[in-house]
Amino acid sequence: MEKFEVYLKKNAGYLLIIAFLVAYILTKFALFAVLCALSIVGLFVYETYRGVEEGGWKKELEEIVVAVLAGVILWYGAGFLLHTSAPLDSIVSCSMLPRIDRGDMVVLSGSEVSAPTAEVNSSEWEEIKERMNTNFTCGPCTQHGAYNFSICRVGCGGSCLTAVDGKPVFSDSNDSLFSYNYELCKLKGDKGDILNDVCVKSINIKGKKYYENFSNDVVVYEPLENSVFVGSTIHRALVKISVDGKLYYLIKGDNNEVLDVQAPGKGVQSGEGTCIFSAESRVNKPVPQENVKGKVIFKAPYLGYLKLFLWGYVGTPQGCDTVIET
Repeated sequence: MEKFEVYLKKNAGYLLIIAFLVAYILTKFALFAVLCALSIVGLFVYETYRGVEEGGWKKELEEIVVAVLAGVILWYGAGFLLHTSAPLDSIVSCSMLPRIDRGDMVVLSGSEVSAPTAEVNSSEWEEIKERMNTNFTCGPCTQHGAYNFSICRVGCGGSCLTAVDGKPVFSDSNDSLFSYNYELCKLKGDKGDILNDVCVKSINIKGKKYYENFSNDVVVYEPLENSVFVGSTIHRALVKISVDGKLYYLIKGDNNEVLDVQAPGKGVQSGEGTCIFSAESRVNKPVPQENVKGKVIFKAPYLGYLKLFLWGYVGTPQGCDTVIET
């Protein structure tokens, strides 16, 4: 019993961090996330103070410098071995559910990304880019002719999708160069409720259809300037496009209804519960090879929460209460 008490006293800070982390995982209560972050900071301050008391400031500073240098060497060493500038990352959102969850820590590799490749020339590519942006029209939900869609539910007062680029949702496209293929999909809520949703299941490029494929690699990329997305994004590669030898990626989150390049940057409400979402002000562009940091080769559940909490990501983001069923 005495040994157990000594163990508890010696490791109380670490046990407290683990306890708050487990409590957050079980409840998703933001207070536990804040307490976990404060415990990490408090433990660092306490260990530093105790080190100063035992060995003085000089020795403690030396140990801190050594620890920082060891971390830097480990980071860049892992990056060198894995051929990436960012060997580790944490998942912030729920856009990759159910295969990768918020709070997972992922290991990245800079090796070749596994996804099908489409070949186009530069003139075709310019035409394709002009057709990638999408306008979504949201309106009143009716029994027939309107569909559940997250952009409408969240951004337009719980409305439904009524049109895509001004046409009925499932209109056939005769564009052989580039088009999106929409299908009905099922959206499952955290309480077990099921909604009919609309999802892009494939795209056409030069007459060939490329399907969403969950065996394709998940990549981490940095969005280009003036994009809708900000900061590192972790989604799955749908297709690689080779433009006269230069690679670009079209990417989609497993739990997103549309591709990243379709994410609207602007919403305009026109009254009577009708909104139009478009990419007029900001737009996600196809991702060039140099903006891809790496692909996911391993994930460790929950460990990424520690980084999220320290960086202030304590609230549960939108989209974590629903999962697109496949």
